[in-house]
Parts: sequence; structure tokens; C-alpha cells
Amino acid sequence: MLLLVAVTTAAPVWAQSPSPARRAVAQIRQVLEEILADPELDGARVGVHVRSIDDDRVLFDHHGDRPFNPASNMKLLTTAAALHELGPTYVFRTEVRRDPELSDGTLKGNLYVEARGDPFLTTENLFGLVNEIALRGIDRIEGQVWVDDSFFDGVTEGPGWAEETGDPAYAAPIGAFSVNFNTYVLRVLPGAAIGEPVHAEVWPDVGLIEPVVHATTRGPMTPTRLWAGTSVPKPDHVQVLLRGHVALDDHDGALVRRRVHNPTRYAAAMLGRLLDMRGIDVRGGIRRKECPDEDETVPVTTHYSRPLADIVSALNKYSNNFIAEQILKTLGAEVHGAPGTWAKGTQVVQTFVEQLGVPEDHFVFGNGSGLNDVNRVSPRLVAQVLSHMHRRTDLRPEFVSSLAVAGESGTIHGRFRDTLAQTRLRAKTGSLTGVSALSGYVATQDDEVLAFSVMMNDYDGSPRRMWRIQDRIGVALAEVGTSQALAEQQATGVP
Repeated sequence: MLLLVAVTTAAPVWAQSPSPARRAVAQIRQVLEEILADPELDGARVGVHVRSIDDDRVLFDHHGDRPFNPASNMKLLTTAAALHELGPTYVFRTEVRRDPELSDGTLKGNLYVEARGDPFLTTENLFGLVNEIALRGIDRIEGQVWVDDSFFDGVTEGPGWAEETGDPAYAAPIGAFSVNFNTYVLRVLPGAAIGEPVHAEVWPDVGLIEPVVHATTRGPMTPTRLWAGTSVPKPDHVQVLLRGHVALDDHDGALVRRRVHNPTRYAAAMLGRLLDMRGIDVRGGIRRKECPDEDETVPVTTHYSRPLADIVSALNKYSNNFIAEQILKTLGAEVHGAPGTWAKGTQVVQTFVEQLGVPEDHFVFGNGSGLNDVNRVSPRLVAQVLSHMHRRTDLRPEFVSSLAVAGESGTIHGRFRDTLAQTRLRAKTGSLTGVSALSGYVATQDDEVLAFSVMMNDYDGSPRRMWRIQDRIGVALAEVGTSQALAEQQATGVP
């Protein structure tokens, strides 16, 4: 008997059950197109790109292939490349070695400090290093202390710095031997009586910063107002003019943070001051010079930074330009050989994104922080990098957790509160005059993760107008799936 069997060709499971993001494409497009029609965007250039992490499908694109000034969204590319090339556990080292002859606490020769770009080296870390030198039995150095900063080149201000005026801390210079993010802090307290000059000092006093005080003490309950002028270079120090006033009863006073001008000189002066405070007598002074080979010297101690994953987290959450550029030059030195330069570092980032298949006309890299007008990046490129990093299970935890959390932490801790995007959206902000950006991840109501990038250039007025529109986009993406779930409830009658 011949049996005839009817065979039905069924669609594969993935086609029968499309992802929530696939079902919600229409919802995303409709809502985002309405948001982008807002009159607030008249005259502005806007690019938006949204893609699903699950299947890498593009869910929405509005001028996503065009190059924009990304501002600090550039840091996403720098940190992604750094985690990819160096690994989350990479640490920066500051090594101390000495000449061989040490007798009764006296070093018959030189002490050598080799710095390798630690972006988180602080006064406390440096004093810990000095304390370890003392604990190794060194009380007196008959020779010199050599400071070796050759891990980076001697260019301390990169592309984009020329567009700055004054001494803003966010445009601090870069150097292999840097301390306190290459900034100094003036601690300002009221004088003893009304009308007297305020008291201002830098600690530790390394002798390189001279406050010129034209600020006075005013009566109780007066709001503190202080302005620090641009530093005036002198032969062996800089002067900084301080104006304004502090209330007599303002016992907390104020902190004025400014950038240093010569990173190695400042760090070396700090080192010398701390050696003196620890009671280590340096007879020959401190000089900048490359250290001899390791086999000619004796190890003393090494300071290790926190892991790169922790540094990247601080960088992306709070958008620190100095850290980004230190990492960029370190990338250049580690991948292409010392000294690290901006050209070598940006080449590493370029190679990284090219491996993702990004066309060359989607980017121009000038620096690693996004400072000012030297970078161009497309929203599609940023979203592709975000998608790639999320799929890298070895790097995803460190990269994703480095981003600010909507309504909770970092630069968006005050945004998205009391919306569905709160805690479900993680992103990096970017802000310059006429430039605003927001890129990151958002989880839909179906718990599907989307990568998105929003870039706005050439707008007039307050950036808060752009933030409001970015927030509306973020909330709309976080709400994806809500209407679908409601429709399914209504169809089935299930509450």
C-alpha cells in the first residue's frame, strides 16, 4: 500500500517568533520620527541610529551615516579600543630603581623613577611610593633623582587644546609622569577679619604656584564668589590671580581647581617635596632624564595603578578628558612602541573600528577625549562599537558597567528620573558649544537590549533643549514592547 504523507513546510522557529525588537520596529519609527519633528531641532543637524543587540538589525536610522562632532562620545571608542587591546586587568606602573651601592642608609649614586602614564597617580600614591623608598633603607641620596617620562613624547597639549583659553582643569596637559590629573587646587579660606585678604594656598606647597590674592573677606552670610585668572608664567613658577570674596563665617571656604602647565616639572617638584617631608636628603637634586637599563640598576619599589576596568569606569561615568588622553597615548606606546603619541593612539582606535567593517568616511580621529572640534564620528559607528562590545562576553561587564546609569549615577544621574528609562538605560554624554550627544544601551520592556547613538550639532541656545529631546528618545526606546504587551493582553483577555 502506498502511503501519501502530506508535508507542510513550516517556517523556522526564529521566523515564527520574531524578536520583540522586530515586532516593535513600527512603534520605534513612528515615535522617533515624531520626536525628531520637534521645532526645537530647527536649524540643528541631528543623527540617530538604533540597532538590536540580539540580531544586530538596524531598527531606526536618521542620518546615521553622516559624520558629526561627537564631543565626549569619542571616549566610548577610546575606552572600547583600550579594553580590547590592553585588557580589563591592565595596570599602569611607576617604577623606582637605584644604583647598586647602598651603605648605612646612604645611596652612593642615583635614584631612578620611571613613569608609564598612570592617569590616577595622586599625591597620596606618590607619598606611598616615597614611604616605600624610605622603608627600603634609603635616608640619603648622594647623587640625583632621575625622572624618566619618555614613555610618552614631549607634546603635552594635543589637537583641540588650541581652541581653549585660560587654565581650565578639563583641558589639563598630558604627560607620562603626571600627578593629581595634572591639576592643582587652591584652598581658599576667609581672613581673620572683614576686609582682610583671604588665605589661599596650594598643598603640598611645591613652590611652582604663587597665588596673587586680590580677594577679600566680607561679612557673615555673604555668598562666596571667586575667580582665578589665567596663570602668568615666570622663570621658575607661575602666578595665578585670585579675585572675589569669601564670607567671614564660611569656615569651609572654597576650592579653585586649575591645570598645571608642565606635567613632569610639577610631578617632579611634588616628588621632591614629599622626599623632603619623609626625611630623605637628596644631595644632587631632581632632573628629567631617561633611566639606565634595568640590568644596571637595583629594583626598589613599584606603584601599580588600579586596573584599567576601574579607570575606564571613572572615565566614562564622569567624562574626564585627561584620563582619556593618558589612555590614548598608552595605547600608542603599547601597540606601536614608545614613545606614545596622539598619532599612534588614534591609529590604534582607527584600526579597532576598521576591524568592525566601518567605512573610513564615517570617522576622523584627532584625540581620544572628544575635546573641541577635531573628531568626526557617525552615529552608526558608535552604535556598531556598542553592539560589538556587548557581544564580547570577556569585555561586556567592564564596558557596560563603565557607563552612567539613567537617574542613578554619573553624568545622567539627574536625568530620566521617574520614567521607564530610569536604571534601564546606560549611556555616555557629550557636550560642547553647539554639540550634544548621548549614546549607550537601553533595555526594552521585553528586556531586549538596544544600542543607540544620538548626535546633535550646530544648534543654538541651551543644551538642555537637546537633553530633553535625547531623554524623550531614551524613554521611547525603554517603552518599546509596552503597547505590544497591552495588545496581547487585550486579545487574550488575560489581565
